[in-house]
Amino acid sequence: MSFVERDGYRFYFRKGTRQTGIVLFHEIYGLDSYVTSVADKLSENGFAVVAPDLYGGRKASSLEEGFKLRKQITNDYLLNITSKAISIIKDSTKIKSIGTMGFCMGGGLALQASSDLSLDFCVDFYGMMEDADKIMGLNGPVLLILASQDERVNPWVFQKLLLSASKYQKRVELHIYPNTVHAFHRPGWEGHNKEAAEDAWKRALSFLKLFE
Repeated sequence: MSFVERDGYRFYFRKGTRQTGIVLFHEIYGLDSYVTSVADKLSENGFAVVAPDLYGGRKASSLEEGFKLRKQITNDYLLNITSKAISIIKDSTKIKSIGTMGFCMGGGLALQASSDLSLDFCVDFYGMMEDADKIMGLNGPVLLILASQDERVNPWVFQKLLLSASKYQKRVELHIYPNTVHAFHRPGWEGHNKEAAEDAWKRALSFLKLFE
């Protein structure tokens, strides 16, 4: 495991060979083996990756516990820990571009952090942020991956996010996977869709390679 600490924050860090760095945000359950495996795969494809441990070493054993931990992530906390993650990436190698990526809760946080810090890109797997107008701060494009049967995220995307993207002239590349439910990319649970997950991953990698 490649865990590092900076100024009291804990991160999972993997070096890369490309000039693109990614801050990777975990799901509501915490920084678990699923998220570290995603970081490993990104690193294998040449990207420098830092995954902040937003819960400070804790993991949620249930959605209810996860929602309680999520409430402790304030906007200031998110900006601080993301800034520390960015500094780790910049210290590790020569970087041309930095953006975010995340799944579920982490997708929404990735979008929020990229908007607030004007980063170069964002890959959001079925995540939403409270204020869609924050997208005005984006400096680069968003790749948004959605499940067709996501009754919570999809209405927000179509009724709020895309309207804000149009209003502020921001690029959003949207892909909806049929016959899928929320968190379909996560292996080992009943909603996992292997075919959609593999295609979405290839699409994400192709998108990330645009920023070298």
